[in-house]
Amino acid sequence: MRKMLAAVSRVLSGAAQKPASRVLVASRNFANDATFEIKKCDLHRLEEGPPVTTVLTREDGLKYYRMMQTVRRMELKADQLYKQKIIRGFCHLCDGQEACCVGLEAGINPTDHLITAYRAHGFTFTRGLSVREILTELTGRRGGCAKGKGGSMHMYAKNFYGGNGIVGAQVPLGAGIALACKYNGKDEVCLTLYGDGAANQGQIFEAYNMAALWKLPCIFICENCNHSISSLVMPKLGFTITLLTIQF
Repeated sequence: MRKMLAAVSRVLSGAAQKPASRVLVASRNFANDATFEIKKCDLHRLEEGPPVTTVLTREDGLKYYRMMQTVRRMELKADQLYKQKIIRGFCHLCDGQEACCVGLEAGINPTDHLITAYRAHGFTFTRGLSVREILTELTGRRGGCAKGKGGSMHMYAKNFYGGNGIVGAQVPLGAGIALACKYNGKDEVCLTLYGDGAANQGQIFEAYNMAALWKLPCIFICENCNHSISSLVMPKLGFTITLLTIQF
């Protein structure tokens, strides 16, 4: 198994670098940055929203592409290992959602905090753990980030608090982490993520209320893929996710 994990790490490393290298060679005669338009946000109690354009440098673009490519290849390999019954128990993959974890990491500092639900492999990587540590954890070995005892849903890194198996349970924890930041006088923020399947959980609205009352440095983010785990989310809700949150 050690040889297999080492081989996987080498393959993933090479796979993530080669496409970026080809892009770099092909783009030497082009500009060093590019401007992208961003969809305008709906506003509530705000006169001005975030910028509608952003500039991405070639260096940053290649860096983000390499990270997304690595997460995708890692998840494809995890899927293969799961089907071979080398990974046992739950295995919640995040392929297709790579841009979310990479984009969020690009917008915060390493000292900021992040907590998410059970689809956490990508965030574990962007928070600083290696592909080897993640796959080792998935296969239940001591070299994993939780010594092989956490598995797919319970991975941790510096300033990363999982990976939580109960739907929506991480949201009050995120508010608590933000409270600790404020209490200790730290200039830090906590990103608290949940999926659309957790959008009607009562504990989420309680966390919203605490964050609003105590002015906590907490950013709540819904990774809305419209399908919860396996079924369409909107028939399960009697409200629109974005309109409900503006009350806070």
